[in-house]
Amino acid sequence: MAVSNILNSDNMELLEKLQIENRLLIEENKKLNDTVGWMHDTIWRLVRIQRTES
Repeated sequence: MAVSNILNSDNMELLEKLQIENRLLIEENKKLNDTVGWMHDTIWRLVRIQRTES
């Protein structure tokens, strides 16, 4: 029984670490998606400007 509790405790600790890592990856992914969206908008804005100047 004691060994089972230790394994469960280790599993819970690992699960908490994975949840934290997952949360950090989700936040990083959101920032990267925001950056890609900004870059996309900027490129299309520049393309439209070039077209009107041509």
